[in-house]
Amino acid sequence: MAFGIIKADTLTHSTSGSVPTNFVKTGSSKAWMRWDMSAAVMEGNFNVSSFTEVSTGKSRFDYTSNLSDGNYAIAGIGGEKTGGGNRGLGVNGNTSVPTTSTIFYVSYNSSFQASNIDLCAATVTGDLA
Repeated sequence: MAFGIIKADTLTHSTSGSVPTNFVKTGSSKAWMRWDMSAAVMEGNFNVSSFTEVSTGKSRFDYTSNLSDGNYAIAGIGGEKTGGGNRGLGVNGNTSVPTTSTIFYVSYNSSFQASNIDLCAATVTGDLA
């Protein structure tokens, strides 16, 4: 089987229109994850090779394919599957800044204490290495 190179400036779909390949490269999510800290289980992911519960509320994710640098955009949300809002999710940047291969998140309860909440999700946008 031979592997080749495809070069294109635009991708076109028969019914959905066109998009520049640069948008796909720089504007697409490079990793996403959904996890339950109360059960310490990953519920779904893309480009994540491992998930570790480091301590109460703190989780570590390693990427399958590294990003080009640690200055990528991150969006996340934390909540409860059974209601009871006022939960949060943040990047643990003061002790573990995002790197090309790893990111740490901390989930918080309504008192802003690290807590194992059961609905956490995040996405990462940047350039792959």
